[in-house]
Amino acid sequence: MFEIEFSRKAEKYYHSANEKTVRILNRCLEIIAKEPFYHTNIKKLHGEFEGSYRYRSGSLRIIYSVNEEENIVYIEIITDRGMSYR
Repeated sequence: MFEIEFSRKAEKYYHSANEKTVRILNRCLEIIAKEPFYHTNIKKLHGEFEGSYRYRSGSLRIIYSVNEEENIVYIEIITDRGMSYR
């Protein structure tokens, strides 16, 4: 099981989200903490985001990186689909 850490931007989004979105995010983060590399909604990113992963849930995107040595998943960005890669 991996530990989850948030960037300031991701934490701000999480705390300002409505109750339904928080429930969805909690479910997503639980899946990421168990297995951050392989899931139908996980994709390894390329280009500018090389080395990071994306978890997709509806219109939400969670972009994160993994430190395997310390068992930490660092949540970089939580945002809606249209704003994910800007």
